[in-house]
Amino acid sequence: MQIKIHTQNVELSQEREAYFMEKFERITQWTSRLSDDSSEIKADLIHQASKKPEDAYECHLTLFIPNETLRAEAHAASLENAVDNVIEKIKGPIERYKDKTHHISERH
Repeated sequence: MQIKIHTQNVELSQEREAYFMEKFERITQWTSRLSDDSSEIKADLIHQASKKPEDAYECHLTLFIPNETLRAEAHAASLENAVDNVIEKIKGPIERYKDKTHHISERH
């Protein structure tokens, strides 16, 4: 599993980057296909000026899994909250993916 973090208008210290990497690594525990070497997590962490302070930070999460690409996006007032929210949002697509692959494997 590869995890790539891209930033836009955000400076990450090594400690903060390690913190986010740890959060994204937890996703790999939800299904064995995510821990596969052919899988990849791409996180885009973005800060932009906004009229609403709760939309100042964005986190776009893309999971490249064999035969599938899963995406989630979250906005928040802090980068940490945006990451937490996007991780919660990606749980649904991962569960649907697991159900789909489970049903396919049952047919064979």
